[in-house]
Amino acid sequence: MHLPAIPAPSPPGALKRCAGEKFICRKNEPKSSVSGAQAVGGVRGGLERALLIVLLVWAVAASAVAAYVYQQAEGLRSELSSAKAALAARESELRALRARVVLVNVAIDYGNGTVKWFNSTPLPQGATVLTALLCTASRVEYVYGKYGAYVRAVDGVEEKIISKSEGYSWLWYIFKEGKWAMGPVAADAYKLSDGDTIMWRYEHWKF
Repeated sequence: MHLPAIPAPSPPGALKRCAGEKFICRKNEPKSSVSGAQAVGGVRGGLERALLIVLLVWAVAASAVAAYVYQQAEGLRSELSSAKAALAARESELRALRARVVLVNVAIDYGNGTVKWFNSTPLPQGATVLTALLCTASRVEYVYGKYGAYVRAVDGVEEKIISKSEGYSWLWYIFKEGKWAMGPVAADAYKLSDGDTIMWRYEHWKF
């Protein structure tokens, strides 16, 4: 028996003519993966560059914001320092002014059940009981006599002399040691101290 000859196998990548074809082709050639790796590397590089740009922009923006906040903080610190200095100066002025005034409590009893209080009334140093009345009442009528100022009317409530031994007059009192005491001298002769409490009272008198 005559067996047909078996052709020797072609080495990989060798050129051969395919049966029934008019062109030469390569068979069993492995596909190259270099182009795919390059594409992946290019995408990764692009992402890294984009990320670096974003980080750079963020750093610049953060620096600008930090600089703005710092400037604002410095401005506020300067304003606060100026305000503290102004407040200290004002407090010094108030202390100096406070040293030149006295605060007194003044009451006016009209003898008909109406009593008006003027608490913590500021008066200049050296103010008298008469000064306190002039600073609190709306209208005061007084004259100067042998012993000093004599009040005849307060806010339209006038002195009334019924006889030599009876009448209605304005008298002043000072609150000391827990009780009211009649003024020892004329109203213009008694100088008030800080914290004093006095009362002008329209009252009936009779001997």
